[in-house]
Amino acid sequence: MLLQRYSDLCAKNTKKTAFSLILIKKQAGVNMKRLGSFASRLFDMYSPVRSFLTHLSWVLAVVIAALYLGIYYRNDKLLLQGVRDQASSALDFIVKTRTWNSGYGAVYVEKQTGVETNPYIGKLGIEPDIEAIDGRVFTMRNPAMMTRELSNLFESGEGLQFKITSLKPVNPENRPDRFEESALRKFEQGVQEVWEVEKKNGSSHFRFMKPLLIEAPCLKCHSVTGYKVGEIRGGISISIPFTPLEKQMKINRWIFLLLSLVTISLVLWALYYMAGQMVNQLQIAQEQLREASITDPLTGMKNRRFIMERLEDEFQRSQRLMTPLGLIMIDIDHFKSINDTYGHLFGDYVLKAVAGLIVENKRIYDIAGRFGGEEFLIVAPEVLPEDIVNLAERIRVIIEQEVMEDKGNVVKVTISIGMAVMNSEDISSETLLSRADNALYKAKREGRNRVSMAC
Repeated sequence: MLLQRYSDLCAKNTKKTAFSLILIKKQAGVNMKRLGSFASRLFDMYSPVRSFLTHLSWVLAVVIAALYLGIYYRNDKLLLQGVRDQASSALDFIVKTRTWNSGYGAVYVEKQTGVETNPYIGKLGIEPDIEAIDGRVFTMRNPAMMTRELSNLFESGEGLQFKITSLKPVNPENRPDRFEESALRKFEQGVQEVWEVEKKNGSSHFRFMKPLLIEAPCLKCHSVTGYKVGEIRGGISISIPFTPLEKQMKINRWIFLLLSLVTISLVLWALYYMAGQMVNQLQIAQEQLREASITDPLTGMKNRRFIMERLEDEFQRSQRLMTPLGLIMIDIDHFKSINDTYGHLFGDYVLKAVAGLIVENKRIYDIAGRFGGEEFLIVAPEVLPEDIVNLAERIRVIIEQEVMEDKGNVVKVTISIGMAVMNSEDISSETLLSRADNALYKAKREGRNRVSMAC
């Protein structure tokens, strides 16, 4: 028998080929390991992309947050500017009313119930009351007194309030409060207006103040105080309820915060989604390129580079685990005459047909590839000598029995096979390959269409 013949030929090397055998791993487990290794390589390959996305995410988050923060502060500034413009308009109206009053040298109102003479006018040496021909009495209302009485009217409501004040008030009721005194001091330093949001008794008010300058009509009442035209004699303080607007600003703050978080989330989701799609396409393209780089374009088998890399990997693993490793080298007999007789296109068809039969009939965990020309290689991990002989003989018989027909051309081809099983003298994968190659040439010398085992 063929197996007995090979056993006799290799008897002298029995000790050299004695290896400890282990159970063959299930192919599913091997595939999962390879898939995990591939995924790990992809993970490492695209780590720069993840690093770029992480940094870009931080940049986008900061930019978006800064943008919304800028819009928020701009919105608050506009709201405050609106209140400030309202206060300034009210103050301008009051000043123009005072100017109208002083332009006439003050105005007089009839003394009726509740209308009292301004006692401070008399202190300035001015008679505040006059009597009409009909006996009615009128009392002077200078700009300061008019502003004071108008202010009292506004104080009864919840809206805008105002007050005339000075560091040297004629009327003690016009004494400045903390904000007003501070503003008056700043006016003396050249500041043209002062405002702030003042919190008091659980409510907020927008305080606004501008200086009052001494004009010529003012000297009628204030000449005794030593003021000169153009000097600052005090100011008008405006107070506007700010609590409702402050609440709105707080609501706006939460709205802007929510919008910024939503925007950041949507932008980052879109970024990672598109990046994920891009990486997936890159992975697919990378795998296609990798597959193309290790695939023989004619037969669809793995190419020489791939099969040699796998041979080296399996050789190292077999040395490390002390498991057997077999190698089968196949050559199509008289292939040159097929090309010469039927042409290269039919020769290519024969190569593809033989390759397909090899792939279909190898063990599922064997690695087959085109070695070059009409030569093929099978790396058979964890195989016993008798098993590799049976495998090679089965492939030889199947190919010998196959009728190959294409476009009217019909042939039957045979193959020669050389085999080698790794032993202690194989110091490298090249040594194992050389022994299998020698066995192949031995099969050819002995007449082709046969298998030969290297000793």
